Amino acid sequence: MMTEQDRIIKHISLSKFKDPRIVKEVVYHPLYFAKKVMTDPDDYRPIRIRYFGVFILKAIHNKTNFKLVSYIVQALRDHPNLYKIFVDPVFKTTNAAIHYVLDLFYHNQDIDSIKAIHSSITKAISEE
Repeated sequence: MMTEQDRIIKHISLSKFKDPRIVKEVVYHPLYFAKKVMTDPDDYRPIRIRYFGVFILKAIHNKTNFKLVSYIVQALRDHPNLYKIFVDPVFKTTNAAIHYVLDLFYHNQDIDSIKAIHSSITKAISEE
């Protein structure tokens, strides 16, 4: 015999096209589900938990991407003419290049561009 909760879970799973086990996990263990979703580095969607609010910390949580950005910023500060490797857009100062990289990371979350900048900076530093 199905309880009222089981019927609601079944209804939600059918309407959202989700596995009933996933819906049951979200219903009974929302914080465990939130932890699993938030620690997934490939999932950048925000998650809302009732009575707690919206959580989104994906870009900073991914330590490898954060290390890439830290390396880029430090390399730009250590090598004063390194900002000249940027072709599009063109920068006139190191600070403008740093702001561009940080904007890519924090606001646009464009990880592919960050990785391309990282590879070009490491190549330029190794050629010096």
